[in-house]
Amino acid sequence: MKNGKLQAAVLGLGEGFRHVKAYRENPDFELAVVCDPHPDPLPERLARRLVEYDLANTTRRYHDYKEIVNDPEIDVVSVVSPDFYHAEQCIALMEAGKDVLCEKPMTLDLDEAAAIAETVRRTGRNFMIAHPTRYTPAFILARKMIARGDIGELFMAETEYAHNYRLAGGVGNWRKDKRRDPLLGGGCHAVDFLRWAVDDLIDEAFGYGVKKGLLDWPVDFDSYFALYKFKNGVIGKVMCSTAVSRPYTMRSVFYGTKGTIICDNLSPEMQLSSVPFFDSKNDSTPFISIPVEVNNHNVEAQVKLMGDIILRGAENHADVVEGARTVAACAAAIEAAHTGKPVKVRNDF
Repeated sequence: MKNGKLQAAVLGLGEGFRHVKAYRENPDFELAVVCDPHPDPLPERLARRLVEYDLANTTRRYHDYKEIVNDPEIDVVSVVSPDFYHAEQCIALMEAGKDVLCEKPMTLDLDEAAAIAETVRRTGRNFMIAHPTRYTPAFILARKMIARGDIGELFMAETEYAHNYRLAGGVGNWRKDKRRDPLLGGGCHAVDFLRWAVDDLIDEAFGYGVKKGLLDWPVDFDSYFALYKFKNGVIGKVMCSTAVSRPYTMRSVFYGTKGTIICDNLSPEMQLSSVPFFDSKNDSTPFISIPVEVNNHNVEAQVKLMGDIILRGAENHADVVEGARTVAACAAAIEAAHTGKPVKVRNDF
């Protein structure tokens, strides 16, 4: 720490601007370093962000993540680099004594997920995975309603990750990489929310995939239905498509024995039909609208929790095991889509 504040670094300016903003606004942190591997002159989008956030005058600027590893002043690092670099970078940073807030997905490989988890245990560092659905107001409220029984016993749930990637390859086209399957690279948003809302371990996965939209992308499928069976008997479905022609959204529906919740990440209201909530004598009730705040990528809440974990011992509900289990759930559905057979989901991380 320096001047009573945790010294933070953001690794990856392409998607890291939200982390830059969040650290700047949080009194627990001082944004000390930004790091991006692109050489000068930077791509236009990154160069604009240097100016927009006045980074050239207020932070040290590195081009190699190893400079952060070797910087003794840095306490915590947001790893916002492309997914296939997460494992190497997170492990090196933790071994150098840094705490890590890692963007989703934690990694694209089960062995790497296990290696990250082992490093957390061995080094004792704080590690948190930045799954944004856990900080979306409508999703937080839906989970709370499910837990307190507002829709009776949950028995079925469905979520989605609907996105159009045709013009969203990212800086340097990092999303357009054969290592980055759409269900794991993007659909992990929805899979993690499903896991978090049901609040139980997934036992088995199945999946179907199709490729009709991103024909020039080097992936086998651009769209999926992933099916999950939880150990408590709940069945779940995730629709993931990076090739749909519609606005980005994550519509989610939860079915209980006494009601239904419909919500998404971008709507200012959610829908609830609930017999116990309204003390109805009927078997069903009409839907009512409940207003909610819209905050789709609530990185401010993620950074706040990271500060609370480090400084005040707060509970980490998005720890390395949670991150690894979401990777495993995605990987199992991807394997099933290729083999046509159900796949057991690994949970022992």
